Amino acid sequence: MYRVNKGVDRPPEVLGIRGMNFLLLLAGAAVGLLLLGVIIMVVTGISSGYIFGAYFFVLVFLYGQLVRLSKRFGERGLSKHLSRTRQPSVIYVRSAYVFRRLNSPTRS
Repeated sequence: MYRVNKGVDRPPEVLGIRGMNFLLLLAGAAVGLLLLGVIIMVVTGISSGYIFGAYFFVLVFLYGQLVRLSKRFGERGLSKHLSRTRQPSVIYVRSAYVFRRLNSPTRS
């Protein structure tokens, strides 16, 4: 059996994936791929052996990517990185109105 908690105030770590957000992402991917495989099997009639092989291959690939991201960013670093990339690098202000309002007293 795998040890999930290594102590108090430590994030869960399972098989090299550290942090709850990575574990939930892996679980969601596993369930989503399973449903996608069932839909493909019903619609196209492909053998379940091929579907299971593709499911296993894609899930192992995603697991490897999540382990890599977990080591690179840490427990909460991925969400911090994604929020930093969503911020604009430059903000253009074409009017002096913004700066004039900085020195004016605020009205309630």
